[in-house]
Amino acid sequence: MIKHLFLTFACICAAASTLTGCAPLVVGGATVAGGKAVATMIDRRSTGAVVNDGVLEKRVGWEISQALGDIDSHITVTAYNGRVLLTGEVATAEGKKIATETAKSSLDVTSVVNELAVRPNQGLFDRMADSRLATTVRARIVATDEVYLSQMKVVVDRGIVYLMGIVTPQENTIAMTEAARTSKVQRVISVCEVMSAERIKQRLRDLQSERQKQMEANQ
Repeated sequence: MIKHLFLTFACICAAASTLTGCAPLVVGGATVAGGKAVATMIDRRSTGAVVNDGVLEKRVGWEISQALGDIDSHITVTAYNGRVLLTGEVATAEGKKIATETAKSSLDVTSVVNELAVRPNQGLFDRMADSRLATTVRARIVATDEVYLSQMKVVVDRGIVYLMGIVTPQENTIAMTEAARTSKVQRVISVCEVMSAERIKQRLRDLQSERQKQMEANQ
């Protein structure tokens, strides 16, 4: 697959935009309209993709730190289904470019979303506050009983909430809305892969078939 930098921002649907007292909502990536929520706790990635994402987060982070050298930075690498999100801070615009190119060239990375801020690093207390806020946002999303954390990852940097996952349009809206309603959230950005409910159901059937074949092959 051709590796590319993928980041398209658009306003979320009109229904969500009419909410009051919420942080701004931003959708990154192509959105597929229509479809109901698919309530399932099954991960929508293949087993290999789940393992690979964990490897990517560690390897890409290390590769970026090596490439940046003496350029000051604090970068969080989040991977979901081969897609990499970079958040945090880097001291220079050149450093941000280096981080992007390094992530794009890393093995098994399908696309990169670079949300790094060119600014001094946040302090420890600010990062701790972001960590607590991420925990609160996750709890609010789970409490809806409409979206499971096996379907998405939640990252918070400088009060900005980033959502990554494979979700339906309805699930994406619900997760973004709950995050935006959380106190101290400055903005919500979704970089999820948004698919119709029917497409996700077929994806789950395909994954189940693959797992069954693997189990039979291992017997």
